[in-house]
Amino acid sequence: MIETLCTWKSVVDDALHEIFDPLHLPGVGKYWHVMLASYLVFYMIKLGSRPVSQMVLPRIYGQFDAKTKQDWDVAVTALIHTVFDSVVIGWYLFEGSLATDRMDGYNETFEFLLAVMQGYYIWDLVICVTSYSVYGLPYLIHAGLGVLGLLILTSRQLQFYAIPYLLPEVSSVFLNIRHLLKYAGKSGSLAYKVNFAVFTVAFVVIRLGYEAYYSYVLAVDVYNGDVGNVYKPFAMYFTALGVTLTCLNVMWFREVLVAAYYTLAKSPKSKTAESKKTQ
Repeated sequence: MIETLCTWKSVVDDALHEIFDPLHLPGVGKYWHVMLASYLVFYMIKLGSRPVSQMVLPRIYGQFDAKTKQDWDVAVTALIHTVFDSVVIGWYLFEGSLATDRMDGYNETFEFLLAVMQGYYIWDLVICVTSYSVYGLPYLIHAGLGVLGLLILTSRQLQFYAIPYLLPEVSSVFLNIRHLLKYAGKSGSLAYKVNFAVFTVAFVVIRLGYEAYYSYVLAVDVYNGDVGNVYKPFAMYFTALGVTLTCLNVMWFREVLVAAYYTLAKSPKSKTAESKKTQ
């Protein structure tokens, strides 16, 4: 049985290397099984969220309608992913070795962990496609860019830029906690307000600051031809990716400011009055 599985894996390895190596994406053939296993794990986490949430939070989860249960399960899965990503990216940010060579810096363990992360981004892309009416084009674009970006990052290219481009997952930890608190009916609680304040600060500092800055740094390097051994179309893609992510972040920041106004600035009475006006 094991020998048969190893034989089939070897056949798939060779087929994928033959297809993707000429495209400068050898990571597909090297890590496809890791990405697949990770995807299945996140798929099972979402499936498992329902019985676990029903058992642990019967009064809260039991009162949800079908759509809210779906949203809750997605937020639970995303929270687990963002915590994992934040720990990994935070470690390599402070470890600092990849920053010594922004174009050609390489760490094999980090590459493997990026392949693990890819499983979530594939799962997220599937969710955005199958629930397009809920998430819309911006989230679909974001998911698609993430999948292609990680295929490049797991192919011994531009590993340093995984740090500024994935560090925003730190802010997403608080975003997912916000979603869960809101679904649980705790949007007026102190915990909700404190969490949202931390999320807003993290969004500005990381997404509009750190990530946008390194998007600019990469654009300058590519413009000056300083791409090292990186396949130039990939360097250009990551430059466009940085610009796109910055534009999406600016667009989403407007929504953050509106939410911050209603969450942190307005009193409960004014919120009630505003809701009555709109009814």
